[in-house]
Amino acid sequence: MSTSTITFRVSSEERWFFEKMAQFNGMTLSEMVRTKTLEALEDQYDLHSHRKAMEAHRRGDESISHSEMKALLGL
Repeated sequence: MSTSTITFRVSSEERWFFEKMAQFNGMTLSEMVRTKTLEALEDQYDLHSHRKAMEAHRRGDESISHSEMKALLGL
């Protein structure tokens, strides 16, 4: 797997916090930023996909009630 480098600027306080959180998580700084960023973005994407799917379901919902189903089945 090839890798590339991304550089971003943070304040000295933010860097200190990132480094402490990397230590807390038992990770390198690079590993923690990469992992936590990807997790947050994947969660955001999953939530967006879920909302789109639920909206599509609501628009095309063909659900019927339990009593309607029983009537259809002659029960």
